[in-house]
Amino acid sequence: MFIEVVGSSGSKNIDNRLVCMRLGERVLIDAGCAALIPGPELDLVDVVLLTHAHLDHILDLGFILDSMVSRRTRPLVVMGSEACLNIVKSHYMNGLLWPDFSRIRIEGKAILEYRVLQDEVWTALPGDVECMAVPVNHPAGARGFLFRHAEGIVVYSGDTGPTDKLWRMANKQGELIAVVIEVSFPDSKRDIAMASDHLCPSLAADELNKLGSSDIPVHVFHMKPWFSDEIIAELDLPGIQTIFLKSGYRIEFT
Repeated sequence: MFIEVVGSSGSKNIDNRLVCMRLGERVLIDAGCAALIPGPELDLVDVVLLTHAHLDHILDLGFILDSMVSRRTRPLVVMGSEACLNIVKSHYMNGLLWPDFSRIRIEGKAILEYRVLQDEVWTALPGDVECMAVPVNHPAGARGFLFRHAEGIVVYSGDTGPTDKLWRMANKQGELIAVVIEVSFPDSKRDIAMASDHLCPSLAADELNKLGSSDIPVHVFHMKPWFSDEIIAELDLPGIQTIFLKSGYRIEFT
């Protein structure tokens, strides 16, 4: 089992892709740039797991559904919090801004199925992996996730400002093998980070201190590209392996 980065940026330009990651071959975490996944790999996907309903995390959901209509007979399951899914249904897949694919049927089956993800319980996903959704400090129905495969657990913050429950739940589980944490702004923009419910390096360091272990590799994503150099220079985590995620990077559950 693996998490493979398709896109990891906090914004979009010619050099940076919006957030989307493959959780094994059959699950996507968010769909910001999912249309860039090669067709044969995309055909294997059964579930899109949404952290929340902000545009940079759902943008390509409509485009991958569009591409699936003519060549797929099983539904794509989109999972997230009830608030997140309600936003997607009301403001994106609503028949106005984009087609309501849940009403389009192929061989009698809907091409899109929504499924509410319950909080703070383990939910089985395709590919012998489980997830636990935990509310975090960000709008649009935001959830962070714990992913469990075999005996290893990865903590995935999603978009969040300072939060507590995610780290408390992580500390109660089994062996933590990696943390994936957002850091959107540099410390010089700490006020903007706080106002928009995001993290900067000093806030991220405070969050990581809430974990019971200090030797877990930390994977950073969602940097605003115009601040990335400043964030990288400021994020000083002594003794901790820090990886700034880029397209193609894999985190292996071992």
